[in-house]
Amino acid sequence: MSQSRRRHGHYIARALVLCLCSFSMLMIAQSYLPHKAAGASSYYVASLDMVIDPGAEDFLVTAITDARSVGANHFVLLMNTNGGAGNNMENIINAISDYQGAKNNFTTLIAPVSRHAFSAGAFIAEASDQIWMVPGTTIGSATPIITGIPGEEVNSTLTKVKAAFTTYMQELTKFHGRNANATGLMVSAGVSYGAQDAARLNVVTGMLSATTLDDSLAAIGVPAGTPVHNIGIKSQALAIISDPNVDAILFLLGAFAILTDLTHPTLILTFVGGAAIALALLGLGLFGASLISIILMMLGTVFIFLEIKTHHGISAMIGVIIFIIGFLLIFHTPPASPPPPGCNNCLPSVNFFPIGLITYVILGVIGAGMVLGSLYLYKIREAMGHVPVAYDAKSIIGKEGVLTSDLKAGSFGTANIASEDWSVTGSVDISNGTRVIVKERSGLKLVVEPKKEA
Repeated sequence: MSQSRRRHGHYIARALVLCLCSFSMLMIAQSYLPHKAAGASSYYVASLDMVIDPGAEDFLVTAITDARSVGANHFVLLMNTNGGAGNNMENIINAISDYQGAKNNFTTLIAPVSRHAFSAGAFIAEASDQIWMVPGTTIGSATPIITGIPGEEVNSTLTKVKAAFTTYMQELTKFHGRNANATGLMVSAGVSYGAQDAARLNVVTGMLSATTLDDSLAAIGVPAGTPVHNIGIKSQALAIISDPNVDAILFLLGAFAILTDLTHPTLILTFVGGAAIALALLGLGLFGASLISIILMMLGTVFIFLEIKTHHGISAMIGVIIFIIGFLLIFHTPPASPPPPGCNNCLPSVNFFPIGLITYVILGVIGAGMVLGSLYLYKIREAMGHVPVAYDAKSIIGKEGVLTSDLKAGSFGTANIASEDWSVTGSVDISNGTRVIVKERSGLKLVVEPKKEA
């Protein structure tokens, strides 16, 4: 690689580092910017329309802190979620409890029509002082998901975990004066309630006659013009990189980028690949992946790198298989044994949504792509190995060739030497077709003389 190309690669790498640092600073600064309070309103409204993950936790915990800083003693959470991670759910509930413990009111509003609070969302709702629903909304189906447990243990473990979370749900509900038996069924039997039944059974505070969001907010006393706060840049970024499917893509593409750079050295792909793997590891940590899962994924990456030495795709295929096993263990690691009933602060860590088909499709496509990509890189490396190396000044001296034009003494002609055409000069006249020998090199031209016959 020439010096100019190396300098160019360094400049681009520095620019990428600067852009990454600037983006990180922007995310950090944005997270500390206070939201505007609506006049003297004591209401703070936040909209949660996503799964419960590290991004959702960051958004809600930050929003609750923001509400306290601006003196809002009424927090209204607009809820629409299918559930999510249990540890993020518990951290959100703890933030809600702290807010309510400071003599503030926390209300969950499931509106407008077609919104729902399932699984982890149902727990968050029941931790609220008040829960309001509108016609056409749903709450419930809060059974935790357990996978990866041997067949003979799954029933006993599931029973224990259900019992623990059923008690947790009932304690949250009873504390706020609602029907603990009905909410317990949301966990133990996966029951869901529409707005009318939920209000009738005292699962929620009540059902509003409103159908639009503005009318629903007005019905619970939120002043007109109160802004609705949505998820910010930092929380969105956390939500994206904490998705294990995204982490798998980042990890494998990062490894492939570095592998590509080993074949075509530019430094740029190495930097990009390293950044992708670092983000993947950060996301896996946020998701709560086990150490054994991360070790297996890294071991798989090492085998992929070994493809440079072993060739033929075998090492890459083994690496992808090990990587996929490690990745699937993220979803299939059994939870710890549940705590005794009533121990709300030591619940087992579980998820409230199962691994989906999209995960298997993504892993299959990327896994096959990594194997094929490794074979492609090997073919390129093999082809490059057969390309003749350019001759330097010393190696060309003494080589034989044939003139392809007449050469006058002191002028220039052409000759085919070592299978390449060169500009040549000489001290004597030489006719076209004469075999010549290279005596020296002058810049880009060769000095030749006729080959003496034996």
